[in-house]
Amino acid sequence: MNPSRDRVTVKDVAKFANVSIATVSRVLNGNYYVSPEIADRVNAAIKELQYYPNSVARSLKTRSTKTIGFVVSDISNSYHITLAKAVEDVISVEGYNMIVCSTKGSKERELTYLQLLQSKNIDGLLLNSTAENNDYIASLNMPMILINRKLKIPNFIGDIIDTDNFQGSYLLTKQLLQLGHRKIFVIKGPKNLNNAFERMQGFISAMKEYGIVVDDQYPFQFEGNFTLKSGYEAVEQIGSMEEKPTAIIALNNMMSVGALKCMKEKNINAPEDLSIVSYDGIDNLELMSTRPSTAQFHPYEIGRCAGEAILQRIENPNMENRTFIFPPTMVAGNAVSIPTDNLSQKATW
Repeated sequence: MNPSRDRVTVKDVAKFANVSIATVSRVLNGNYYVSPEIADRVNAAIKELQYYPNSVARSLKTRSTKTIGFVVSDISNSYHITLAKAVEDVISVEGYNMIVCSTKGSKERELTYLQLLQSKNIDGLLLNSTAENNDYIASLNMPMILINRKLKIPNFIGDIIDTDNFQGSYLLTKQLLQLGHRKIFVIKGPKNLNNAFERMQGFISAMKEYGIVVDDQYPFQFEGNFTLKSGYEAVEQIGSMEEKPTAIIALNNMMSVGALKCMKEKNINAPEDLSIVSYDGIDNLELMSTRPSTAQFHPYEIGRCAGEAILQRIENPNMENRTFIFPPTMVAGNAVSIPTDNLSQKATW
């Protein structure tokens, strides 16, 4: 008799293959020698009965679920999609699966996912955090890689993988300054995130070299949240400003896309009316008629690094902390030119 799929047990497989339960267990776990003939018989029985091992029970024995969690702020961002694919390409070779969770920048959502992943006894965690659940993250006793966002956690054990936030924004700002721009509108990220802070510091440093002080009173700035919506809102804010900027620097690719969307709707042409540069690459940029200059990174290589690092840390959880920083590649676009002051005449606010 062929037992129903949801009631098939190791005992059923052993009886069907005419072997002992211990032999089935050895074939499943691969921890003892079993002759090829008997192993084939057991595997045929497993296939015929459609037996699926209980992964929870197995993890209690092996202390491994062969699962890695990947918690990101926004999976709609093509950067994170490419990261996830690269990580999966690396870990799948070693038999690991990945659970991807997107927090949408929510502290509560992130905490829920972290608790869920912990309950599933994952082997390791890749985390692009909201930076608002540090106490809980500090309590997690598992191999961990922080991606793009450092956390203020005393005695943190794990690796950090990031882009050179300061240098990327510094070089973009310097490009605008060298063309003569001084009224540069910066769309920055949340002040509680270290990568947003570091990118802003790059902008501030470049402006300081040209005698321009960027502080709380600097008029050309907008605090976004690394989303398309906040980039759109930033450009909308320009409409209410009496003095208009001549250029925009968006310190995240999603905010860049939001800014471009609003510019198109407001009939603001780049670079004729307003120059624009972007931190990190924009998906399918080569197909766009308006192409901001970018400080571009290579998310697939960053993801490969993350995948390799988490496997190494699972193998050796007590290894020393490591930091991997990827430098920017500057890619020239067609949306930057010598500044003009005719924005107010062109835009349809």
